[in-house]
Amino acid sequence: MNAKKILLAFDGSTQSLNAAQLCWELAAKHPIRLTAQHVVNTVGLWQLLNFELPGLTGSGPYIAAHEAMGKELRAIGETLVAIYETKANDHGFPDQCVLDEGDAISEVMRRSKVHDMVVIGHHPYKPQENGETAGQGGALPRYLTHFSMAETLSKIIDKPLLVIQRQCRPWRRIKLVLCGNQAIDESFLSAADLAAFFGLPLVVSTYFQGEESVDDLPDLTELIKETGKLYPELELKTGRAKLWPGEANQHLAQVDCPEDTLVMIPTLMRGAERRSIFGTTPDLFVRYAGVDSMLFWPADAVCAKRPVSLPRAALIK
Repeated sequence: MNAKKILLAFDGSTQSLNAAQLCWELAAKHPIRLTAQHVVNTVGLWQLLNFELPGLTGSGPYIAAHEAMGKELRAIGETLVAIYETKANDHGFPDQCVLDEGDAISEVMRRSKVHDMVVIGHHPYKPQENGETAGQGGALPRYLTHFSMAETLSKIIDKPLLVIQRQCRPWRRIKLVLCGNQAIDESFLSAADLAAFFGLPLVVSTYFQGEESVDDLPDLTELIKETGKLYPELELKTGRAKLWPGEANQHLAQVDCPEDTLVMIPTLMRGAERRSIFGTTPDLFVRYAGVDSMLFWPADAVCAKRPVSLPRAALIK
């Protein structure tokens, strides 16, 4: 079985440590080549300073601030790399760890081109409760102003993106989420290939609106037969789940999984950004779904090897 090359994008957060620990656990059991990457986000630093044209003051103080803050960020990055390498060695994995500088998203995208999957930690969103002000109780003000790295990557990256929000229990299954007729065979085969790689059962759940008829759902019979030929030892189960219409983005809460399940959500490029099979942008799942581990699979960019006899399903037009 060919080794999978994984890129771990990390910072100093608890979520990044959770993602790293998961990668080490997977690498201990499966043929995985892991590269860790930290980016000194000097482009984001300019955006933080928000200096454009001279007005009340010239550019000098801003340039000096950028240089001083950049120096500190590089020192922090070097410290993080050293700590990561120590922890990786303690787990028996002398991983390659790189320190890049520039725009964080662009640098992750650049290195992802030679990897099979990108893994990133993400702070789970918690709604603001009564009596709390912004920033308390886990309600983060940044959600009001800009996307996190995981949210942004989920909308544009053409490699599988694994988002880790909490410390994960060992996976006992992979759950593929389908809806409508979009990218069914591409997603089905890729999920089967990944489940076979990790030696896990695969659960395929087809979601449909409450007013839809079961007779209108896609017939997976032939696809199940073909998958069985490709992966004869794979334990495969299929099921259906109803989504009740009414509340906007209701599926975000209804697509729920046990803590020991990796949920796999196919995405397709539409225009300049990706869309989930539900028609919404994947960043909404990252922000609101609350699932411990989510794998966003770009079905139109990455697909497992298919037999000639397996027809291709129509993609989104």
